[in-house]
Amino acid sequence: MLAMHVTSAIGNARPPPPLLTFPTQWRRRVEQRQACRRQRLVAAATGPPSDVFVLDYDGVICDSEHEVSTSALEACCQHWPHLFGSLSDAERQRVRRGLRATRPRLIKGWEALVMARLVLEDDSNVQRILHDWEPLLERTLAAWGKGDGAALAAAFESHRSAQMSGAAAERWLALNPLYPGVGEALRACPYPFYIASSKASSRLVTLLRAGLGMEVEEGSPRIFASLIPPNEKKIAALREIAQRPTAQGGATLHFVDDRYETMHAIAEQAPDLLSSWKLWLADWGYNTPEERAAAAALPGVRLLSRPQFCELLKWGVVMEVDDGCEPTAEEVEAAARQS
Repeated sequence: MLAMHVTSAIGNARPPPPLLTFPTQWRRRVEQRQACRRQRLVAAATGPPSDVFVLDYDGVICDSEHEVSTSALEACCQHWPHLFGSLSDAERQRVRRGLRATRPRLIKGWEALVMARLVLEDDSNVQRILHDWEPLLERTLAAWGKGDGAALAAAFESHRSAQMSGAAAERWLALNPLYPGVGEALRACPYPFYIASSKASSRLVTLLRAGLGMEVEEGSPRIFASLIPPNEKKIAALREIAQRPTAQGGATLHFVDDRYETMHAIAEQAPDLLSSWKLWLADWGYNTPEERAAAAALPGVRLLSRPQFCELLKWGVVMEVDDGCEPTAEEVEAAARQS
C-alpha cells in the first residue's frame, strides 16, 4: 500500500514551472551593454582616456547647503542679534526650510544672510526669491542701507573662516557631506576629471582632500575655483579644458552641473560647445522641478539622476541597467508576459 501511495503521489505531482527565459532582444541588449563597458574599461586602462569629466562641486558632489545655511544663520545672529538672537527652534527650522528651498538661487554665500532675513520676515518671500532674486536682492540691500552687500559678505566670510580652523573644523567638514554613492564612484572612476566650482579654492581643496582623499593644491590644473559669475567662467573653463592634451584624441567630454542657468547660458551663448560636450543637469542638486523640465527641452542637455551619474563615472555611458548583467525589473516583466 505504501508503494502504491508513493507512486500515486508522484504521478499526481505538478510539473515544476518552466525556467524563465528572456527573448533574444533582451539578451542582445545586455550583451551590447557589457561589450560597450568592457571596451571603455580597456581603453581607459591602456590608452588615451575615452572620457573626460568636468564636475561642479556644490549640488553635484557635495550637499553643501547644510554648511552654507548653518553658517548664514549663525552669522545672522552676530550681525542682527535683535532679529535672530532669540529665535525659537520652530522659527529656526522654518528659516532653514526656506534656505533649503531658495538654494537654487544662491551664487555668493553671503547672499544666504539676505535670504534668511527675508524668509524670517515672511514665508512668501521664498517664492519671490525663486522667481525674482537678482532685482530683489538689489532692492533689499538698498532698503536696508547695505549698499553692495560688502558688510554682509565680510560678516559671513569672517564667521565661516573661523569655522574652518581649530576645534570647529571637524564640525565644518561634517556639514559638507558628499551625496550618497558619489564619493565611492569618484574614487573608483577610471577617467580623468576636473572640478569647476564657484567655491573659493582654499575651501574647495580642503573639502576634496577630506571627502575624496584627493591630494591637490590650490594651483592644481585639475581645479577651476572661484568661478563667479558662474556662467561665463564655466564656459571659459570648458573651452580651456577641451584644448588640453587629456581631452584630445577623440575623448568624449562630459560636463555635469546642477545650475539650470549655466546650461541655458551654454545653449544660448556658446552653442559651439554643444558639438564637443555632453551636458548633464544633475537632478539631485540645487534646481527646481520647473528648471528640470526647462533643461530637458534645451538642445544638447540631458537630465541625470544620481545613480546614473555614478554609472557614468564608472563606465563613461549611462546604460539604464544597474550592473550590466541582470535585466531590469521592466525587462523581467516583459519577458514573463511573453513566456
